[in-house]
Amino acid sequence: MPVHEERFAPGAPCWADVMVDDLDRARDFYGALFGWTFEDPVPEAGGYVMVRKDGHVVAGAMARNPDDPGQVNAWTVYLATDDVDETAARAAAAGGVFFLEPMDVLEVGRIAVGADPAGAAYGLWQSMEHTGTDLVDEPGALCWAESMSRDYEASTRFYADVFGYRLQETGEGGVQYSVARLEGEEPVAGIGAIPAQAAADVRSHWMVYFAVADCDAAADRVTSLGGSVVQPPFDTPHGRLSVVTGAQGETFSVMQLPAAAAEPAG
Repeated sequence: MPVHEERFAPGAPCWADVMVDDLDRARDFYGALFGWTFEDPVPEAGGYVMVRKDGHVVAGAMARNPDDPGQVNAWTVYLATDDVDETAARAAAAGGVFFLEPMDVLEVGRIAVGADPAGAAYGLWQSMEHTGTDLVDEPGALCWAESMSRDYEASTRFYADVFGYRLQETGEGGVQYSVARLEGEEPVAGIGAIPAQAAADVRSHWMVYFAVADCDAAADRVTSLGGSVVQPPFDTPHGRLSVVTGAQGETFSVMQLPAAAAEPAG
């Protein structure tokens, strides 16, 4: 079991949380889909809820403020940093904007939330007591994240400048896609161009991927739980994946990693 309790390298996706209208409905949906358990909301943290898988913290959840038109039901990906303020300043200088300026979250960490020049929202996380997800690359845990952009050149330039991503173009057949590396050789994230044929309302965004033991079974379960399948399961060199939405319209992806193929569905 890939337990990850140490700090994530600066620039690596380290956390994801979901904002929804109804936390109880999210608890039912994700509990049945991934086997997640939800802790009680923390009043001093604005009602934020920590989510666990097999005892490990894997994600967060919060209720949307119905009086704030800027909030939508969506997943947010957080990139690790050793200094939120310095990284936010560098991001702003590179053309990014921030909706939530750097601030402390109790004693667990320091946060900022903004968007890159192409409009994809993301968060920054400077860990203190909370380093990020405790479990990776296991069914029900974070296994990949990527920025899908309406301005591919602007996005690749931004993340290379701000986070030091070393980008390798891997797209084929007219597809623009790069994998990002930091100091090591292992890819940490991806940056892709939204295809021209995509619907006009598909905006630049960060996509979060959660591992599953059986992609087809997970996609079927999503629909039975009130969600929908945006892109049916298909094979890639890195695993079988499907793009789905939760019961409240939030988009994410499920991915069957090659090593998970022999495990029971979950």
